[in-house]
Amino acid sequence: MSESRRIEVNLGPRSYPVVIGAGLLGGLGAILRAEGLKQTGAFVITDPHVAAHYFEKVRASLADSGFAKIVRHDITAGEAGKNWDEFTKTCAALLEAFPDAATAPLVLLLGGGVVGDLGGFAAAVFRRGVPFVQIPTTLLSAVDSSVGGKVAVNFGGVKNIMGAFSQPRIVVCDLDALRTLGPREIRSGIAEVIKYGAVCSRSLFEQLEAGALEKMLALDPPTLTDIVAQCVRLKADVVEQDEHDKLGIRNVLNFGHTIGHALELSADYALTHGEAISVGMAAATRMAVQLGMVHLSFQKRLTVLLGRAGLPLTHPDAPSLYDRILRALQLDKKFRDGKNLFVLPTGIGSWSPRENVDWPLVHDCVRAVLVA
Repeated sequence: MSESRRIEVNLGPRSYPVVIGAGLLGGLGAILRAEGLKQTGAFVITDPHVAAHYFEKVRASLADSGFAKIVRHDITAGEAGKNWDEFTKTCAALLEAFPDAATAPLVLLLGGGVVGDLGGFAAAVFRRGVPFVQIPTTLLSAVDSSVGGKVAVNFGGVKNIMGAFSQPRIVVCDLDALRTLGPREIRSGIAEVIKYGAVCSRSLFEQLEAGALEKMLALDPPTLTDIVAQCVRLKADVVEQDEHDKLGIRNVLNFGHTIGHALELSADYALTHGEAISVGMAAATRMAVQLGMVHLSFQKRLTVLLGRAGLPLTHPDAPSLYDRILRALQLDKKFRDGKNLFVLPTGIGSWSPRENVDWPLVHDCVRAVLVA
């Protein structure tokens, strides 16, 4: 196990560390014990692909650290599996494996964003909440979804509509896990990294422009450690100010997500989350330029960076796709009292919310990213 980085998410009694490094899974049990987690049972939520690579290593480490009962539960991989049926099956499996309240387990979420979201929601509601650990195995979940306490599933054709705020006890990010990802998954995670730079950190954006982007694509260890740690710190800074998303501060994390989520859902998850967010950032930036909120030079720099990452700026049109996107937008959880809300860039590393954008402009920006 190499030297790791530790970042604290400071939320009073709900504070927790994010540990980032290579080779962490082999010592996972010891890390958990060092954090004061004393459970003797572990319920590991994962998916078959991730389990094939990492479950045995995790199981052995837990057993060596005194976990007497270790149960694995697989969910369907991918966003299509982040649904109510999978959620209830997971809760049923939890109850079957650990029926006695006196021996409630530690829940471990070994996987990407879907495992973390669905599994975290199950842990949040099982017996009114049992402790859980996020163990992200994708770049996207490492830099974004594993931190912050938002856990949810899709329901009724609406993304993340059933969920809760529940913080993990610790996030353990083993960067070695990223080496089993395909190029498309790496690029998907880089979309979220670019998002942080675009609206949260000029220095990160310029670092990516200066060559860190290509080093990330090549999985260069020092660069990965540095960039993941920067993104986690940026996310933590936002969450510490607005844990429960009541003040509007967390909206910054939704740059590209409003139209991106609607596209992702409407296209039946033909895109990865990061690909959809990339298209969403392109659409939101077009909107900001049209509104005079950001200079055209920002749009050019962002477009170039997304292109260097191999991320899409448009998506092939399909019958009724445009109409489905508009319907999905109406259900966006940021919209209130019939007013839309978009997170728009105002410069490299800065942003502003924009409420009640004229719908003809919204329609134009959606049409602009759908190509024949």
